[in-house]
Parts: sequence; C-alpha cells; structure tokens
Amino acid sequence: MGNGANLISESIQARPGVASQMIQQFESYSLAGIETEKLVSPLTNRESQVLSMISQGHGNKQIAASLGINEQTVKNQMSGIMAKLHANNRTHAVVFALNSGWLDMPSETASAGQYPTA
Repeated sequence: MGNGANLISESIQARPGVASQMIQQFESYSLAGIETEKLVSPLTNRESQVLSMISQGHGNKQIAASLGINEQTVKNQMSGIMAKLHANNRTHAVVFALNSGWLDMPSETASAGQYPTA
C-alpha cells in the first residue's frame, strides 16, 4: 500500500514460506492488472452491504427492513464502518470507500431516487 502500512501481519512475517506465498500472490495480481488496494478492504461483507445501501440514499429503517435486521444493528454497523475508515460522517465513509475501490458507484436508478423494493 502506498502509505507504508504492512499488508502482512507480524505472525505471517515470522513464517517466511507463508509470507513468500502471499507476496507472490499479490505480485501475480499486479501482473494481471488487478489493483491490490481493492482486495484489501477492512469492511466485512455486511458492512459493505450497509455502506452500499447508504450510498444509494437508503435510511437506517430501509436498510434494516431490506437486510432483515434491527435498526440499531444498522446504526452499530455504521459506527463500526466510520471507525474503520476514520470517517467523520456517512458521506465521508461512502466517498472514502468509493475512492478506495471497496464500493461500486450507485446505479443511476438509485441515484435518481427510484429505489428497488425489497
């Protein structure tokens, strides 16, 4: 990563064979034209789902109903997302995730205010 952060934990680095295999895998991604930054998202699948729905303009109640979870769980997920991304607010989290390649741009249908029904 460009900011000097280690992608490989110390426990993996202590095992040269495993570390070597991981480095080779990332090198193969690079040679294949795959951006490794997009592969290393700190978000869980559920957090990515929540953030994607936020990016489409959905509110907490809509997200909770669509995912079949409690509204408080959505709020907890959003707090976790903002902490992981060091975001000041929901918009900042969405923009950061978009710029990092961890989130796709919302569809034109969603951005026009026509949200798919659950």
